[in-house]
Amino acid sequence: MKRRIITVLITGVICMSMVACNQPKGVNSKQAEDETKIDTVKEDIKDVDVKLDENGIQFNLPGKWKENEGKNIDIYRPLPEENIAGQIEISYILDETIARGFAMKKEADKIPKTDEEAIQKAVAELRELYKEFKELCIIVTIDTSKTEGKVQKELFSKYENKDLIEKVDNFEFYLLYNNKADVNGLSENSQKAYEEAYGEIKNFKSLITTYKPVSETEAVSKNIVKFKTKTLEGKEIDSSIFKDSKLTMINVWGTFCTPCIAELSDLQKLSEEVKSQNVNVIGIVSDTPDKDNEELAKEILSKKGVTYTNIIPDETIINNILEKIALVPTTLFVDSEGNVVGDLIVGSKGTEEYKKEIVDRLKNIE
Repeated sequence: MKRRIITVLITGVICMSMVACNQPKGVNSKQAEDETKIDTVKEDIKDVDVKLDENGIQFNLPGKWKENEGKNIDIYRPLPEENIAGQIEISYILDETIARGFAMKKEADKIPKTDEEAIQKAVAELRELYKEFKELCIIVTIDTSKTEGKVQKELFSKYENKDLIEKVDNFEFYLLYNNKADVNGLSENSQKAYEEAYGEIKNFKSLITTYKPVSETEAVSKNIVKFKTKTLEGKEIDSSIFKDSKLTMINVWGTFCTPCIAELSDLQKLSEEVKSQNVNVIGIVSDTPDKDNEELAKEILSKKGVTYTNIIPDETIINNILEKIALVPTTLFVDSEGNVVGDLIVGSKGTEEYKKEIVDRLKNIE
């Protein structure tokens, strides 16, 4: 799950993270139903608002959070750190922040796509809106098999309430929140809306279901990678192309993502160097199918000198890959049958690092 409102605003402009970008996906977006039931889920909840397997969490939103289709609720998942296997930060977005964001986006859309400096400035201004988000609570997944680290100690010290939700195997799940909302500097209307949303935290705990976390690698690996779709150039393509190579490197990227774009030239060079090892490189453009994004992707690839195949995700890719990963770029490797080999790689890497990953995976399938 991602920073929703601002991510949507930034999408189509550019993401300025140095390593990886959150994929845009709405809080109420339909999650693909897993073909394999997770046995550790304590009850079968068919319709949930949010399901995050990597955190071992699924939940519904309480009443006030659901208003206006949940557009005022932001859900963000930081990367795991130390013994914290996962965090889910839930915040309230004020109406005036949303209105200002869309006004800024409207102006940013007028910037020529070739004016990278102006685009980056506009995105930086949009990202400043994050500071206006008003925190509600945090759900933390703790791996008790690891020693308590500095990150957990500092995080827990910030909150008056640290409610244990449940224990599952070696994982503990906590809901962190303070007794009162910080309404300093808010208008009367905003204060009322935020306090009403804050009052729902007491009802939220009962809407949370926990289970043993499933890593992105586990989630993606349980299905053979298959697709039948088109390349950006409109050529028919399907997963039978895997049979032409011993190993295929699949780079999932987005047109809004700076680190994704920055590594494209290196990936092109890599694709040429590893051909002799019977290794192929392809890309999946995560923010397609979309006519405008497809054209933008073509422009980006042309500028970066990329000639390896880039494809538009079909429903199978969306359900079995894109819905399972939180950040782009994410890279996975498959063998000639479409089986995932090794762990997924999240974030950008250098050419030499990718070469080492390729060598390690080739050893695993020999």
